[in-house]
Amino acid sequence: MDCDREINLRRVALAGGRHALALTAAGTRSADELAGRVRGLYAWLRLRPEQSVGLWLASGYDFLCAFIALALAGKRIVMPHQMQEGAVRLMGDHFAALITDQPVAGFAGPQWLPAQWPAACDSEPDASAFSREVELVLFTSGSTGDPAPIRKTLAELESEIATLESAFGREVQDLTVIATVSHQHIYGLLHVLLWPLARAAAFLDTPCHYPEVLASEVLRLEPAILVSSPTHLSRLPESGVFTEAAERLRVCFSSGGLLHERHARAFAALNGRAPLEILGSTETGGVAWRRQSESSLWQALPGVALATTQEQCLQVRSAHLGDPAGFTMGDKVRFAEDGRFELLGRADTIVKVEGKRLSLTELQKRLEAHPWIEEARAAVVRGRRDEIGVVLCLLPAATGRLERGGRRALNQALREYLADYFEAPLLPRRWRYVQALPRNAQGKVLAADVLSLLEERQS
Repeated sequence: MDCDREINLRRVALAGGRHALALTAAGTRSADELAGRVRGLYAWLRLRPEQSVGLWLASGYDFLCAFIALALAGKRIVMPHQMQEGAVRLMGDHFAALITDQPVAGFAGPQWLPAQWPAACDSEPDASAFSREVELVLFTSGSTGDPAPIRKTLAELESEIATLESAFGREVQDLTVIATVSHQHIYGLLHVLLWPLARAAAFLDTPCHYPEVLASEVLRLEPAILVSSPTHLSRLPESGVFTEAAERLRVCFSSGGLLHERHARAFAALNGRAPLEILGSTETGGVAWRRQSESSLWQALPGVALATTQEQCLQVRSAHLGDPAGFTMGDKVRFAEDGRFELLGRADTIVKVEGKRLSLTELQKRLEAHPWIEEARAAVVRGRRDEIGVVLCLLPAATGRLERGGRRALNQALREYLADYFEAPLLPRRWRYVQALPRNAQGKVLAADVLSLLEERQS
């Protein structure tokens, strides 16, 4: 793909081709099959009165067909971040119909299943279908857990694909994509479906959630690309079945959170190189990248302009952000002389307890630096007396200590460790030990979930 020319995904999809596009349970689907199915669905959708359509499909191939058909028909494409009935009620005002394989009992509008779609056809959309602006609505859980709509355009996604191609096109080429993440969110949508479509690469139709399934697919499809998240990459190197497969991966992408240096090193020991981490958000799209086997600093993606506010928060401007005013992220950074930068933590993690300022991010980092702690999250529990609480995942070395000495002894040992860095009023008073931190479908730990655990007071 020539990354200097404008990308039009609707034209790419209808251009077809004999090359493999999607590897499904029912067999390989070619680009020609996609084009025919998209035309049939488009011809039907353009006659429907509903202008906003929700899209939720487990099959990446089905999802891509519906996504392109909706774009050609000029519909607003709404991507719910989950499909529980209560969540759909909260988001329901944003779409009048649903294309889904998971019907929702409480949704009043029409719901169209893939089995009900019209047959493929060869009718050609009119010229305006390829150029009209297409709006997308995605949702982010934010820090509270409530779904917040984020509006983007198809043109912005196409611009981001051009950016990714400019940065990593030589590495990914036309290799098959295997994912552990969902295409229902912007990271998976771009990396698993839309970018492969643009560069005529194939993708595995559904995510691989288990190491043995992932390993089998990597060995079958090598050399391949893995699109994953820190949640999965923290566990994969521990799986014996994944060890051989890791060597066969050409590139691994990670996004949706920060990959711990320990986990980056463990992956690099198997693959030779650490994953390519993409920093960004639903609002900004991709912002910067790094590969920790080369550097811990972040490098801006091509065409992304970065600056900082007086509070050291990262300011972003890019073509795929859309808003010329840019966007200020909640991440504090420090720039190096060469333009790369270090993440210093979230600005919104500065809290006051008993009149003293505390960075929850610093507290979490101090805990994670301790040889007993795998992951840590901190929060303020408000009440008659505000208290700092922490939720911790222990490394194996500390699990036996917890069983032998009990939680009180472990709490006290960690308090004594933290006392070297923080004043007494800022030391945790509530401690929860869990096997895994609570994460949403995007692999993020929400502040509301951490607080909920801490409010179930056990110590």
